[in-house]
Amino acid sequence: MLNVLRERMRNFLSTNGVGVLTISGTECTWAMPVRYRVENLELDCLVPRWADIAYHVEAHPGVLIVILSVFLSQKDPLLWLQYKGNARPVANPDWKDLLPKGASETLARDMYQVLRVVPERLDLLDESRGWGARETLEIDDAYS
Repeated sequence: MLNVLRERMRNFLSTNGVGVLTISGTECTWAMPVRYRVENLELDCLVPRWADIAYHVEAHPGVLIVILSVFLSQKDPLLWLQYKGNARPVANPDWKDLLPKGASETLARDMYQVLRVVPERLDLLDESRGWGARETLEIDDAYS
C-alpha cells in the first residue's frame, strides 16, 4: 500500500509542475508561485533571486508547497497536494527542465535560484471522495 501511495504522490507531482511555495520566518510569512521539477519525491523549485523566499530559506529551511491539480474545472471538487519539507539552494542546477520556454540558460543564473526540497510529509486531499478526505505519506529516513 505504501508503494502505491508513493507512486500516486509522484504521479501527481509529475503531472503538475507549478505550486505555491511558502516559508515562515521570524518576521513574516512569504509565499510565491514556483515552477518545479520532480525526481523521486524531491522537488527542484525555480525561485527568482529578488524574492524574499530565496533569502530566508537559508535561515529557515522548512517550507510548505501547495500544488493544485491542473485538471480541475470550476465545478470539479478540489484536488491538491500539500508538500512539507526542507529546502536548500542547489549550487549547479540543471536549468534545461526548469526554465520557461524561451528563457536563456545564461541569464538564468542571474535571475533565478534553484531550491531543492526534500519531503517530510505529503498530504493528497481529494474532495471528490468527501470533504477532508486525504491520504498522508510520512517520509522517514529509513524508507526514502
